Amino acid sequence: MTSYANRYVSMVKEGTYGTPITTATAFGEVDDEGFTESFDVLSRPDMNRYGASKALDSKHYADGSYSMPLQPDRFTMMSLHGLFGTHTAGGTAGTDDTLTEVGALPSYTYLVGRDDNAFTYAGQVISDCSISASVGEYAMISFNTTGMRSQFNLSNGATVALASLASPSYDYTGDAAHFVGAYVNFEDVASTSAYSKLVQSISIDIKTNRDMDNSYGLGDSTCTRAPPIGLREITGSITFHKNVLTGDVATDEVDFSSLIAGEFHDGTATNPALSVLFYVDANNKIRLDVTKVHYEAPTTNVSGRDQQTMSVNFMGLYDAGTTSMSKITFSSTSTAFTGGAKVDLDA
Repeated sequence: MTSYANRYVSMVKEGTYGTPITTATAFGEVDDEGFTESFDVLSRPDMNRYGASKALDSKHYADGSYSMPLQPDRFTMMSLHGLFGTHTAGGTAGTDDTLTEVGALPSYTYLVGRDDNAFTYAGQVISDCSISASVGEYAMISFNTTGMRSQFNLSNGATVALASLASPSYDYTGDAAHFVGAYVNFEDVASTSAYSKLVQSISIDIKTNRDMDNSYGLGDSTCTRAPPIGLREITGSITFHKNVLTGDVATDEVDFSSLIAGEFHDGTATNPALSVLFYVDANNKIRLDVTKVHYEAPTTNVSGRDQQTMSVNFMGLYDAGTTSMSKITFSSTSTAFTGGAKVDLDA
């Protein structure tokens, strides 16, 4: 019988792009993974044959994905660090650490345990993530990665053999955030006491739009450098449990009349346009602040016996005042962030 203990996703930050590291620094409590090797096939037709007669494999690359409930463990925060760049520890270990959009984004080696062996995916960068919360569910987060071919060492061009399975260890013993601990606020920082009571669900996507084509060079079949970052995008959607009218507004929610006229909020570091808190307890929480937001037109419909709701899409914009688009603040009782040996995710 298959032992689920042999299935895991782990990661470690690389010192040199594409040079695999065989010992992971963080294991994730992952629901599912989708790491896979891919390559393009070049076929060669000619004028005197009715079909292509020759073919070869072309550009090699690997993509990955994984999803899990949202919790402030080392694995999750390492993954988010791959989209932000700079980790600053709070004044007290494990309290109010921040991830900000400053500095170069790292690459990682992922070691994926699958029943019999561990597969090595080196030279992977985080391309995007999705965060969501809805009534009756755990808050969820998923990541997509892309980069160099699997089972490969870029520094010497050698193939990396399938590895023996590791024994996963976890630095966080708490639970993940769920819908009761998801708080959304508008034009102010979200907290357990400052939030909108009208929001039914929210989803947020952060994308870096990596340029895979510009990670290749002549003479190599796979990426020779980390895929460069393209245009950063923050988009999302909010659903309210009713059509929000002007008289319903209690905590600066966007209302239908304002939205159809065009709604734009230019916030500050202390009063972001949109703030979402994912709260496990007082010592374990993650807050995402988006400083400047432009909303699209709302949709609100009725059908059958369903209740009327209102949904609106939004996009986050670069803010010149904070020189950023977003920031994460988190607290954690993970052993990686507390005590004298607290981890610097930048290192």
